[in-house]
Amino acid sequence: MRLIVRDCPSKKWGPYCGNVCPDCLNGGVCHDVDGDCMCPPGFMGTRCETACREGMFGRNCQHPCGSELNCKGLRFCLPDPYGCSCASGWFGSRCEMACNNDMYGPDCKLSCKCQNGGVCNRFSGCHCPTGWRGQHCEKSGGYRAPQIVELESNVEWNLNSSPKISCSATGNPLPTHDNIELRKLDSTVLKVERPAVAYSPLPPVPITAPKLLKQGSKQLLVRPIEGHKGDGPIVSTRLLYKPVENGDSWSSIREPITLMNLEPSTRYQVRVQLSRPGEGGEGAPGPEAIMETDCLDSLYPQGEETILQFNSGTLTLTRRPKPTPEPLTYPILEWEDIKFEDVIGEGNFGQVIKAMIKKDGNKMSAAIKMLKEFASENDHRDFAGELEVLCKLGQHPNIINLIGACENRGYLYIAIEYAPYGNLLDFLRKSRVLETDPAFAKEHGTASTLTSQQLLQFAVDVATGMHYLSDKQFIHRDLAARNVLVGDNLVAKIADFGLSRGEEVYVKKTMGRLPVRWMAIESLNYSVYTTKSDVWSFGVLLWEIVSLGGTPYCGMTCAELYEKLPQGYRMEKPKNCDDEVYELMRQCWRDRPYERPPFSQVSVQLNRMQEARKAYVNMALFENFTYAGIDATAEEA
Repeated sequence: MRLIVRDCPSKKWGPYCGNVCPDCLNGGVCHDVDGDCMCPPGFMGTRCETACREGMFGRNCQHPCGSELNCKGLRFCLPDPYGCSCASGWFGSRCEMACNNDMYGPDCKLSCKCQNGGVCNRFSGCHCPTGWRGQHCEKSGGYRAPQIVELESNVEWNLNSSPKISCSATGNPLPTHDNIELRKLDSTVLKVERPAVAYSPLPPVPITAPKLLKQGSKQLLVRPIEGHKGDGPIVSTRLLYKPVENGDSWSSIREPITLMNLEPSTRYQVRVQLSRPGEGGEGAPGPEAIMETDCLDSLYPQGEETILQFNSGTLTLTRRPKPTPEPLTYPILEWEDIKFEDVIGEGNFGQVIKAMIKKDGNKMSAAIKMLKEFASENDHRDFAGELEVLCKLGQHPNIINLIGACENRGYLYIAIEYAPYGNLLDFLRKSRVLETDPAFAKEHGTASTLTSQQLLQFAVDVATGMHYLSDKQFIHRDLAARNVLVGDNLVAKIADFGLSRGEEVYVKKTMGRLPVRWMAIESLNYSVYTTKSDVWSFGVLLWEIVSLGGTPYCGMTCAELYEKLPQGYRMEKPKNCDDEVYELMRQCWRDRPYERPPFSQVSVQLNRMQEARKAYVNMALFENFTYAGIDATAEEA
């Protein structure tokens, strides 16, 4: 048995474990120092995507296992965090047993799951038939290795001139990264970086017809493409549509993918046309789909929604007609105006990427939010709901503001303002110096690099933002330190509106995973959310600030919370917390929602404390609150 030592959690790397690892294939493991994929014996490549010939191993598959080119009986040990394993195709304590059917790779732990007639090879995985490629033969279009067709090897130009260097390449898929190295005659590399533009000779054409996601009486929500043939990159996706009957000419729409102002009970022909950069880049329209709008909506909507009212401890449920949704309009960003940089955040179903964008002629940093390919329908609905909330909220200094959105190849990308200091939870935890820098803590008599005034200002900023949110009659439903971003000048900004609702009272009708430790009693027991539920969550967030990112109710299970909160249990006062601050927390945690203070009152109280210039959070008396590595939204509600 060998103990594997990692400095970072799985899928993370870097000095602060803040970088997201690439997807290492075929059993490869991400190195937590440099982020490179450590490939198992029998594979190579930046993502371990290339299989060696049988009996070969090494970084470039350059070493033979023996004279018979057979790795049977050999165990390979690589530096941590990979550890030891048999070569690809073998398993067992002595690496003498061949993989069973449909298994391959080191120690035979990987499953082939070949599709479309692919055959499993125990050394290299799926061998795909002609016309298919991918790890499981799931992608159409046969694989052809990228190959340079034409490239000038010797280039000479004058100082301060701007040469144009062209490189032609073939392959399927085409290379996703382009990099031209300039070398002097002595073979040393010149440290020169310039933008590169790739042009492909074949215009793109969709393989499949567009897919209908949702329809109304006057609109159709369409996913344009699942894949395309020809070359890219795709810079424009245009949807062509016209009525099946009496439709003489095609109409078109580029952004968004919702076809608006259609005729009720009408069948439409819908096709997709793609474009790539360069001359002749507009491809022919793809296959056609027939989609039909619903019957005309009735003047008075038939659906109803539940309304709850709290009055003197009484819960009253009534019904009212649902309002008709209005078409959503948002500021559009052009795909070519977005230059993606580094991944700065990632969850189970989405990720956030830092980018440089151009809007109205100005360049600015932004955070681009996007969903992953396997995100569920609920994830897509919450994501679209977040865009709707951001549009309706408008601009405010304590809310992360919308810059624009872009739809490309059927996926939605939301651009919000970039917060250089990340989320408040991580920012608070990184400020702790008792463990990370005890010399600093002893010298300055403090447990944090942050002052009491700065901590209190975070609370003021969030309360101000929530006051604005509640005035707009929005419920956040997921207010917590992890969903507050720290911008320039350490200004706190409320973010992550994926669960927000623009209603005075919202009743959740489905089961799901929710942030239990931040939820109010009525939300836990009745799935009811109001602005006063957000006030409860703010009390928990205030506790997080005082505890420098401690985990609420650490050590307690959700079942214990369901039992103890209605019985009056609340978190204790932190030792470094002033009585007045803790009293505000307790006001936020009152049983009856109508007894909790509104955000306007919370904001006034915190501003008064800030103006008093008193140390409401005594960092010299810091209680070293622990925090657990729990997924805040992974607990069933």
